[in-house]
Amino acid sequence: MDVVGDVRALADKGDVPAALRLLAEQREAYPRHLGLSYLMESELRAATGERETAVVPLERALAAGCCYKKEWLVANKRLAPLADLPALRDLAERAQRAYDEAAASAKPSLMFAMPDTLPDAFGYPLLMVLHGNNSNAKVTAPQWSAMADRGWVVAIPQSGEIGPTPDAFTWNDMDRAASELDMQFDRVKRATEIDTSRIVLAGFSQGATVALLLAFRKRFTVRGVIALAPWMPNSREMRTLVEGGAGKVLRTYVVIGERDASLQSARELDALLQSKGLRATLDERTGLGHDYPSDMDETLVRALAFVTK
Repeated sequence: MDVVGDVRALADKGDVPAALRLLAEQREAYPRHLGLSYLMESELRAATGERETAVVPLERALAAGCCYKKEWLVANKRLAPLADLPALRDLAERAQRAYDEAAASAKPSLMFAMPDTLPDAFGYPLLMVLHGNNSNAKVTAPQWSAMADRGWVVAIPQSGEIGPTPDAFTWNDMDRAASELDMQFDRVKRATEIDTSRIVLAGFSQGATVALLLAFRKRFTVRGVIALAPWMPNSREMRTLVEGGAGKVLRTYVVIGERDASLQSARELDALLQSKGLRATLDERTGLGHDYPSDMDETLVRALAFVTK
C-alpha cells in the first residue's frame, strides 16, 4: 500500500516516468502483487497517451501466469483511453479464459498450528485467522502461529477465491467467504477438541474487515474479533450493523497504523462502539502504515487477553 501511494503521488505531480521507475524497482519485492503491479503500469501509460505500449505490461502479466476478469480491464476507468483498441479487447478475452481456468482449479485450504500441551476440560481455545487480499495462508501463518505456544489452536484458512497473481487469494465475495469458513470451522472441530466458548476470529487487511463483518452479522458465534489493519475505505455496513444492535456480546480489538489509509474509518468505528457501550479497543501505532506491527507476538497476547476476558 505504501508503494502504491508513492506511485500515485508521483503520477499526480505529473512525474509519470518516476512513478513507472518506482513501480518497476519494487515489483520483485511484492511477488503476490505482480498482477496488480502490471495493471497499474498499464493504467499509468494509458493516462499519458501511450496507447499501443500501454497494453504491453498486461501481456507480460499474462505471460507470467497472471489473470484478470474481463470486467477488470474493459470497465476500468483508468484504461478508458484504450477502450477502442482491438489489442485490449483481445487481451481481455484471453485474460478471462486464464482467470476461469485458474478459478476452476483453486480450492480452499487450511493450515493450523497445535499446542504441545493437552487441552483443559473444555478443549482448546481457537484463533481463526483470515489472510489479507492478494496473500495466502503460508505467508500469513508466521505472524500468528506463535500463539500455539500459548495454548491456542491457530487455524489459517486460505480462500478459494483467486486474485490476479498466481498463489494470491482474496476475500471479496462475502457469501463465499462465509461458506468456506463454515467448512473450515467444522474441519478444525473434527480434528481436535475445541472450546466453542473461546473462539476468536481474526484477520489482516481485507481478512480483518471480513472477520468484523461476519461477527457483526452474527454469522458465526465467536467470543471476539482481532482486526489488524482492517481495510475500510467504506465502513457504512459496519456502522449500520452496530447501530442496529450488533456486537452486544462481542469484544473487538483493532490495531491500526497512523499512516494507514483506513485510520479515520477505524477511529469512527471505535467511537461508535464506545458510544454503544460495547467492549472495544483501538490500538493506534505511531509510524505504522498498512502493515503488521513489529511486536506482533506481544500485540496478540494483549489482544487475546482483552477479547477473552
